[in-house]
Amino acid sequence: MFSYFQNKGVFFTYPYFFLFLIPVFILFLIEIRKKNTSSILFSSSSLLSGWEIDTLHWRRWIGPLLSLLAFICFIIALAGPTYGVKLNRDRANVIDIMLCLDISGSMSQQDYVLGGVPRDRLYVAKKSAIHFVEHRKENKSDRFGSDRIGLILYAGVAWTRCPLTLDYDVLLQALNKIDFAPQEKDGTAIGSALGLAVRRLLQSEAKSKVIILLTDGINNRGEITPKEAKELAKENGIKVYTIGAGTLETGYSITTTGQMVRNQPIDEALLQEIAQETGGKYFRATDTEGLIKAYDEISQLEATEVDVSDFYEYKENFLPFVIIGALLMLASTYSRRILWDPLP
Repeated sequence: MFSYFQNKGVFFTYPYFFLFLIPVFILFLIEIRKKNTSSILFSSSSLLSGWEIDTLHWRRWIGPLLSLLAFICFIIALAGPTYGVKLNRDRANVIDIMLCLDISGSMSQQDYVLGGVPRDRLYVAKKSAIHFVEHRKENKSDRFGSDRIGLILYAGVAWTRCPLTLDYDVLLQALNKIDFAPQEKDGTAIGSALGLAVRRLLQSEAKSKVIILLTDGINNRGEITPKEAKELAKENGIKVYTIGAGTLETGYSITTTGQMVRNQPIDEALLQEIAQETGGKYFRATDTEGLIKAYDEISQLEATEVDVSDFYEYKENFLPFVIIGALLMLASTYSRRILWDPLP
């Protein structure tokens, strides 16, 4: 089984213990309304001259009030206060997914259109990946998702931008901050990205492991070849979905810097081979709609099974209330002995 967590705030394990507050308040009211019937005989009333006798003096409230607060603390402790509550859902078949996103210079070509505005490939690829992550949530307002997702960026080299996580907010922040690789790291190291993703997933205990690799070019950098990385994924039962991004048109495109660059070919044969031999699927995304549909289809193919069971994990927080209650009870006893029992 694998699990994920969702913050739920603070709650009480045994809230019915709060019913004890009713008799405690009743006893408190009885005590403060009780008249003092005890008397002391003096041979002369002159001994009491100058005394301020007031049976409802504020000091009468100190002992009962401290006792009341002590009992309230004890009852809260009995109710089982908890904090940092997290819903832990066991899944029959959770999925760990690594996103591999090409951020090489060729991804700056503006051959996509989004909202009627020409956009570069990386911009649309980011929006499509964000769309994919958002749709893995059970509810739009959720911060945590059902399956762990990580992010690897690559150009001439590959690196982990976000490790596998259930915190989709962190992942979405990482996706939104993606920019093109610096010129000194330019290139397309497909094999390095795929190999790094496989290594990350080898540390996972999930039953299903998936890589989604997007590129707009051919492998021309890296210390490991795509075929070597493919074999490693195949041996370890890791499914690879590949996406070829960019127009099918030959010729030139404009980059985000206004430069004219030749459209780079995509090694479709390689991407198809990687996907086919690992049990995945290859997608050719020549426009924005095609790229979003590719992620949507992958999301449908890699759907998570229904819940097996729900249970709570939490940290108990009753001890501070026990300590405070004990101190208040001691203070109540002390105030009764000091303020009322001895004669002045």
